[in-house]
Amino acid sequence: TVSGIDKTKILLITGRKVIMYKKILSVILAGLMLVSFAGCSNKEADKSESNELVLFNAKGENAAEFEEMCKAFTEETGFPTKPFSIGSGQDSDEMLRAQMNSENPPAIYTLAALRALPEWKESGRVLDLTTVKDPEFQDIVSSIPDTMRLTDGGSESYGIPYGVEGIGYIVNKDMLSDLFGPDNGELVLDELRTCSWDDFKEFCTAVDSYIAKPSAETVILNDKPFVFQPEKTDLTKSLNGVFAFAGAEKWVFADHLLNVPMATIATTPAEAKNIEKEKIDAAKPAFKAYAEALKFMTEHAAGLKGHASRGPELINAANYGYDQTVQMFADGNALFIQQGNWAYSNIEKINPETAKNVSFIPLKMPFTDEMIQDGRTAEQINSSIIVTTGNYYAINAKVSEEQQKQAVEFLKWMEKEENVQKWIIDSFKFIPYNVTPEMKLENPLSESIQKYLSAGQTFNDTVVGTPKTWSGEKVGTALLEQYIGKEEWDDETLDQIADLCVNSWKELKSE
Repeated sequence: TVSGIDKTKILLITGRKVIMYKKILSVILAGLMLVSFAGCSNKEADKSESNELVLFNAKGENAAEFEEMCKAFTEETGFPTKPFSIGSGQDSDEMLRAQMNSENPPAIYTLAALRALPEWKESGRVLDLTTVKDPEFQDIVSSIPDTMRLTDGGSESYGIPYGVEGIGYIVNKDMLSDLFGPDNGELVLDELRTCSWDDFKEFCTAVDSYIAKPSAETVILNDKPFVFQPEKTDLTKSLNGVFAFAGAEKWVFADHLLNVPMATIATTPAEAKNIEKEKIDAAKPAFKAYAEALKFMTEHAAGLKGHASRGPELINAANYGYDQTVQMFADGNALFIQQGNWAYSNIEKINPETAKNVSFIPLKMPFTDEMIQDGRTAEQINSSIIVTTGNYYAINAKVSEEQQKQAVEFLKWMEKEENVQKWIIDSFKFIPYNVTPEMKLENPLSESIQKYLSAGQTFNDTVVGTPKTWSGEKVGTALLEQYIGKEEWDDETLDQIADLCVNSWKELKSE
């Protein structure tokens, strides 16, 4: 015995301990192996993620189609893609910031035009596309029109446009045919596209008179006479006024309509951003012309049940919001609606027959050549529609060079003519910034924009180059709260609105 304990028992106990230690050791070794394997696995995952092309798409409405395009790129090139699209109603700016700060940030992302550029330029996350050493890609970059190039004033180019949207007065050609006879609808439309403000004003006044009391009155457009049908048709009986005016929607008469007087002083957003205060002061007559056009529109407005005009009712969202004015136009209660081509699907849902025959004419204003500071003429502005490039595809300058190269390859692939037709036009329902007459667009409003682009009769959304709160919060809110609901506007009112536009812009530039 050893201290009273049998030697056999000691050996037995020691043997158990050895077995126990072996088991513990095997568990530890297994764990280490798992950790080792996991480390290898994570490295493989990291390697896999670095080989994926991550794309951030801020257009939630085409999320499924965008994913399909990415799959098609992968199938054709063999390079994996990982698209990410925001959901409906999500803040795209916040989502993009979160993605940029993740372990696997996007190589391609949506850049919301000039107002979003400073944030990503200052953080070093936006690549100047003119620095890419790829001749085929440089052909794409250099072909972007100067008015659509994303820059803050230099020679750089920071994005490829998603597509373009057009803004003007939408008109139903069938309504024109019923007002002036079946042989004259297209002829009247052609003259409305190029007529002066004075002709347009007299035309609209005559239409309003016809609505109240039909007669075979003659109107003149570009020195050409057109005679109203002596009696109303079923279609023209539905007219209540000339304009479907969304008085409750300040973005309509501020953010969008303000682009027309802006066309007298700037041709690009960058010019608008860097404009001198003296030039803004000199634009007061153009802003007064804007106020005069707004006065005329609100005096010849249509309602769902009858004629409308300025006053508290015109800013009632229940009757004069976006949906209600689209309803008015689609139902034939108004001859014109100031909107963009995005309204097509809503018009079609309400009245497919109206949607088949819609077209754009320009937003007219009482400009004179003396008001124009940017080389255009009053006639050119009144014959052109607004074309906006609200979003761009940008490349993240902070991802690896290999990922940047793959991003370039993706954008080159996307910009091939057959892919522009298949994805940008047919799938996304966008209008390409580089649209050609040969490309087949999906609806008559898109076709109308195509014609203006081909003819060079467009001007840019330069409001995006102004201080962010100017058009909507400063001008738009004041118009909504102080003017659109006011029944009487005199010349002093027009001066007040012009001063509001000028002074609020200068104040914001000084901040």
